[in-house]
Formats: sequence, structure tokens, C-alpha cells
Amino acid sequence: MGDIWVVTTFFLIFLLIILIIYHLYYRMNIKHITKQLVEIMNITDTNGLLTVKARQKDILQLVNILNRLIKDIRSSRIQIKRLNMKFRKGITNIAHDLRTPLTTARGYVQLLQTNVTEEEKQEYLKIVLERQNMVQILLEQLFEYVRIESGETTYENVPIDAKKVFIDTLTMYYDDFNKKGEEPIVKLLEKQCIILGDEQGLKRIFSNILFNSIIHGKGEYSFQIIEEESYIFTFSNISDPMTREDLDIIFNRFYTKDQARNKNNTGLGLTIAKEITMQFNGRIAAFYNDGKFSISVSLPKAE
Repeated sequence: MGDIWVVTTFFLIFLLIILIIYHLYYRMNIKHITKQLVEIMNITDTNGLLTVKARQKDILQLVNILNRLIKDIRSSRIQIKRLNMKFRKGITNIAHDLRTPLTTARGYVQLLQTNVTEEEKQEYLKIVLERQNMVQILLEQLFEYVRIESGETTYENVPIDAKKVFIDTLTMYYDDFNKKGEEPIVKLLEKQCIILGDEQGLKRIFSNILFNSIIHGKGEYSFQIIEEESYIFTFSNISDPMTREDLDIIFNRFYTKDQARNKNNTGLGLTIAKEITMQFNGRIAAFYNDGKFSISVSLPKAE
């Protein structure tokens, strides 16, 4: 009986020693992981990941999970940095687009205070009013974008005739095309184009695209409706050359082509058009072929 007690005691002591060693080894690995984690998180420009020599399944699993989190955090940091850069560039663009017409208007106001003829006075007043209108459009686009992004502006999804809205919006810009000496080619479907959406929202989509066409288009304006699985509204015109990169980001917030910086464009008009189109479960895309730039808006048919 005494021998059994001695053996049992030695076994328990041996087991306790093994547990202590395992605990110390486990703690050493956790401490090593913690040290690496602190170093990695404090250095923003490193691509390092956690490493461990342990063979325990739970420790290896912990390291794998932490490494995935590190990759996600690193990716988020890069994304936030890019977004901040875009935001700063966008603010710079807006400031430029607001400052340019205001500076021009101020110059003509100063000229009005000098000895000018009545004809010159009327011409200068016309330019001042045009610049004032530019600023108003820019501010309206900015406020509308902020309202959409914040969720303050919402749109209904009720049956509407998109063809009628399309025609009404084209009519609004008829004089603008006349001033450019252009007669747009318009091709319509004979039937109604019923979709689920909001009339004012749809008018804003078409209006922003048409405004972009007038500002940047070089001629041969063509607008049409095509019926496939959805109703597709296309807007085409001759334009300056556009790269694949331009087409990929043209609907991004604050996108502008450098050559367009003097043309009253913050890049918000097409961004707003995209946001509203998405709320209608539609798709919007840009194309450039043989010197022609096109935007297509695809809207699902109402069932």
C-alpha cells in the first residue's frame, strides 16, 4: 500500500512539473506574440506578420486569426489614406471651382466701376450673372451630394414613365444645344417606359448627364432609349480623348479631367447621377469609342 502511495505521489509531482513547464512555455509564446503585435501595430509602414515556433493547435490558430486581423487593419489604413487624399483633392477642386468664377466676377465688377460704355456695361453684367450662376450650380451640387450621402434625401419607388421624364428633361436643355449650334438626334420608343422610381430623382439623373454633355461635349449629340431586359437611356457626343482609367473613375466623387478645370466641373454631377441610379436598382456606365463619349443608364422595368 505504501509503494502505491509513493508511486502515485511521484506521478502527481511529475504531472505537476509537466503542467508548470507547459504553462511557462505557453506563457512565453503569448508574451512573444504580444511583443510582435505591439511592434507591428506601432509601425505603419511594415508588412510584417506574427510568427511563432509553437506547435500547439490553439496557439497556431490564434496567430492565424491575429494575422488576418492585421491584414484587414493594414488594408483599412491604406483605404482610409486613399480616401483622405481623394477628399483633400476634392476640397481643393471645389475651392478652385468656386474661386475661379468669383474672381472673374469681381474683376468685371471692378470694371463696371470705371468709365465704360452702356454696351460694355451690359456685356460685363451678363458675364457677372453667368459666373454667379456657375457658383450657384456648384453649391447646389455640393449640398445635394451631402444630403444623399447622409441619407437626408430619399427617393420613392413608384411606377413612372421614364420616357416622359426623359423628353421633359431634354426639352429643358433645348435652348442650350441651340446656342451651341447643335440639333441633337433623339430616338425614342413608341410605347411608355414604366419603371419603379421617383420622377424628381430620375430628372436629376438625366439633367446631370445632359449638363455634363453640354459643358464638355464637342458636337454630334445623340440621345436614345433602347429596350432590352431593362430600359437603357444613352447619351452620346464627340469629346476629348478619354482613357480607360478616366472611364473607370468618371463617376467617382470629385473626379475631373485636368483640362476641364476651367469648365465649371467638380465631378459631383455624375456622382449624384450614379448614386440615384443605384437607389433605383439601376446601372450606369461610361464608354469611349471612335472619338465619342457615351453614358448609358439602365433601369429595370416595373413588373
